Amino acid sequence: MAARPHPVPLTADADLAAAFEVLGQKWTGVLLHTLATRPARYGELRAAIEHISTKMLADRLRELVGVGLVTHARLPPGPAAYTLTADGRALLPALELIRSWSQQRTHPHPARKATPMSARTLPEATFARTVVGSGPGLALAHGAGSSIAGTYGPILDGLAAHHTVVGVDYPGSGDTPRSTTPLSLDDLADQLVAAADAEGLETFAVSGYSLGGPVAIRAAARHPERVTALVLTATFPHRDNRIALALPVWRKLADSGNRELLAQYLTMMALGADALEAMPDEQLQQAIAFTAASVAEGTPEHAELAPRIDVRDDLPGIQAPTLVISTTQDWFTSTRLHQQLADTIPHAQLVQLPTGHLPMVERPEEWQQLITDFLKQHSA
Repeated sequence: MAARPHPVPLTADADLAAAFEVLGQKWTGVLLHTLATRPARYGELRAAIEHISTKMLADRLRELVGVGLVTHARLPPGPAAYTLTADGRALLPALELIRSWSQQRTHPHPARKATPMSARTLPEATFARTVVGSGPGLALAHGAGSSIAGTYGPILDGLAAHHTVVGVDYPGSGDTPRSTTPLSLDDLADQLVAAADAEGLETFAVSGYSLGGPVAIRAAARHPERVTALVLTATFPHRDNRIALALPVWRKLADSGNRELLAQYLTMMALGADALEAMPDEQLQQAIAFTAASVAEGTPEHAELAPRIDVRDDLPGIQAPTLVISTTQDWFTSTRLHQQLADTIPHAQLVQLPTGHLPMVERPEEWQQLITDFLKQHSA
């Protein structure tokens, strides 16, 4: 008689057991998922989560703070709030998969025609967003210290005349709450794609300006099946010495609270030589005052992220047709960096615009025309 095979011995995974010592507690996953939207006070969490008792909520929050998934600290100018840590946010993709699994079990969808989906799991779209226009999709990524309105405002109507435009405001810009942790380029890129997805755009072009350039590049690299074209203006693939010198000064001035001094620095750096020297003194002072009033609260975090960015490894794999708009009088991002983008992204086109770092101020009509003409050739 043949010998019976010995069964494979079973072992319990120690890492999984350790994880479920935390996640296996009732309400823990729901609390983490709820805090993914934004920091929240105890009372807000109590109102958001039905059927949880006050004692249970207090116990779970204390445990999550104890294991380093949540912090409890005052966020000026408001009272103390609970906020996800980096480790807490790292759990969100897994929680989203579990939520989707549960949804499929309890609410199965009828078969429908397949549509392009992101190969990577998208987060919940939590950033404040602007949605205007109709037509092929166009997602907008704005510059540091600004917002969608601040970056694209002068050309937004022109873009919306031919496209469904979706733009997100980074943490600390527009109506998006300021972040209490360092920003992540992957998070910004995924939030941009998630916003377009939430608005029903299956595919779309992406326009990225300044800091928004690397955001657009990373979005195209992480979600190539969704991005049909790229327009990169006044931007950079990595930190050079100019950025290494300029951005820490910008951040320190923003941290200081001296908005007038920050505005003087930004006006000097951002305007091209032609535009700056053409301004009479009264107009120059008005420009400084306007800049001071429009500085985003999240500027320090934006300025901290920019020097950490390096998307050079993404560039050779970009599949989308790409237009690089080089602002030739730019004192923030050099024409060398613009040329590097055009040389490294396959089949990218390079055009020059004789402005400083603010084409929306100096030559908005020409900037808009360059974008719309390129996108006509590569409609989403």
